[in-house]
Amino acid sequence: MPARVADRKFVYLLFLSLTIVLTACTAADTGVIQKIALLAPFEGQYREIGYNAHHALLLAFAESATQNIYYLAVDDGGSVASATLRIRALNLDPAVKLIIALGPFATHPDVQGANERPLILVGNWGHDRADADSYYLANQSLAQQKGSGDLLMLAQVRDLYVSLDNIQFASSGSLPSADFRLRYLANPLYPPEPNLLATLSYDAARLALVTIQEWMDISEMSFQGLYGEITFRDGYWQNAPLNRFRYEADQLVPVD
Repeated sequence: MPARVADRKFVYLLFLSLTIVLTACTAADTGVIQKIALLAPFEGQYREIGYNAHHALLLAFAESATQNIYYLAVDDGGSVASATLRIRALNLDPAVKLIIALGPFATHPDVQGANERPLILVGNWGHDRADADSYYLANQSLAQQKGSGDLLMLAQVRDLYVSLDNIQFASSGSLPSADFRLRYLANPLYPPEPNLLATLSYDAARLALVTIQEWMDISEMSFQGLYGEITFRDGYWQNAPLNRFRYEADQLVPVD
């Protein structure tokens, strides 16, 4: 079988498996079905990213009264190549109206280029916005910065460095409020502690739900998020927060 045909067959089979196995119904089984997908790592060294975002999206859906919109969680496969195949598979499903992506692979320029749906990039993973369908949910200045970005918030950082004293980084994420943390942890499916991007992931899902429900274009929306207004210009979040963090006794704290 020629390689190109084999790739197409793999993408089609992957599309079927994702649709049948990974779709979680969060609305009544009547009416037109539409889907919001999360593409993020759920295996390997970056799985913390996916599970934190996953529980944030579950909370957003649970607190929404929107009907007939499904949530679809998809593992990025742990590489740019696999994430590219999986976003192509998602694009084969006409019910998928919007994709939310986190992590260094799912937000890679090659993955963005393979996508044809509105794609919200949550956080800074060392990649700039690289496609007209992409919306960068972080301060635009972070896109031009090279380095680890929001990877430095991960729990594994504590094991990788002998000392955390000199680690500082900027993020558009925020430490969750006490109220958000309680709501997030109330999920009976053993959620982790919410990280810096949990509230942004939650806001991305709420924005996506409103976009689909109101038949609006993301570029034309003005949405009130947990920590400020979210509007996009040329695909970038306008007036996005730029917060700095450092470690203190193994805990992330804001830099004044």
